[in-house]
Parts: sequence; C-alpha cells; structure tokens
Amino acid sequence: MSKTMTKRRSRRSKLDAHVHLVGRIPDREVAAMAGISPDGVRMYRQRHKIPAYSTYKRSLKAPTRAPTQPRVVTGELHAFQVVVGGRVCVVVAPDVVAAARRVSERGIGTVARIENLGSVLSPPPTTAG
Repeated sequence: MSKTMTKRRSRRSKLDAHVHLVGRIPDREVAAMAGISPDGVRMYRQRHKIPAYSTYKRSLKAPTRAPTQPRVVTGELHAFQVVVGGRVCVVVAPDVVAAARRVSERGIGTVARIENLGSVLSPPPTTAG
C-alpha cells in the first residue's frame, strides 16, 4: 500500500502585505491596517522572530556623547592640517586658535578646515634671521 504525499499549502496571512512594517511601527497600528487584533500581530511577530517596535526604536537612538576633543597639554605643540582655498598645509601650533591665526597672518586665503593631526614629538626647527 503506497501513500501519496500531497504538498501542504501554506496559509496566507493578512499581515503578509504589511510584513515590512511589523516591528517598525507599534503592533496596534499594523493591526489596524491589516484588520486584525494587536495580539495577532504580536503572535505573528514572535512566530517569525521579529523584534518588537520598542527594540527597533531603541536601536535608532544614537548615543548622545559630546565629540571628543584632543587633550591639549600646556606648552605642548600640535600639528594641524589646514585647508586654505584648496591648498593643504601643515601648521605647528599649541592650539587650533593659534594655528588659524598663523594661517590668516600669512594672508594666503580663508581657512576652510582645520584638523588636529596629533602631538609634535620634537620641536620644529628654528629659522635664523
């Protein structure tokens, strides 16, 4: 005796059209769109291992940390990369204000960007004259 196995049809869910929203907006809103109960959305979400909206919302929040600025030790020199009118220069100064001042005193243009490259390990050579 041989049994013929028939392929089982998968049932369609009212949520199939809204699956892209499940877990991205509250269950009650998805339920209202699909015409089912919020519990039905919750069970669908759990069956398909979709995290809850609250988890998704938490993941969107970026950590609110102040940008870290390099610590400047008094008397320590830093190298700054300065962009002036498309030209890139390196300026050695104790802080960013002094670096910008040195560039503007040269009269080579308006400073577009300044980036601290780091501490200078040896003092710059002095010019005689």
